[in-house]
Amino acid sequence: MVVAALLIAAALLPTAGDAVPPARRADCGKIASTSIYPRAKVVVLRGVACGKARRVARHFDRSGEIAFGHWRCGLAHGGGRRLFSCGWPQRSGDIAKWRHALVAYGAGKPR
Repeated sequence: MVVAALLIAAALLPTAGDAVPPARRADCGKIASTSIYPRAKVVVLRGVACGKARRVARHFDRSGEIAFGHWRCGLAHGGGRRLFSCGWPQRSGDIAKWRHALVAYGAGKPR
């Protein structure tokens, strides 16, 4: 009985490959934005250097293309200043929870 309970508990634990690293937020500065905000503040959530995060955010903001190399981006929903999120590897669900992720927030006075 105890052995069976331990086997079930072990099977339910996530494996190391499934675990998403904890968020390490980093403010990576602002980029010019084509949204209703004149600028977008780029915030790294985890797994990407600021220079790469700004390039990915700038590409999505200017082109609207959801794919940039292995990165995938999507517009934010629900209002507020959050403009979009980008991440990889591609999974289902909230992009901001992916292994490598960034978020862009509107900065400045809306146009």
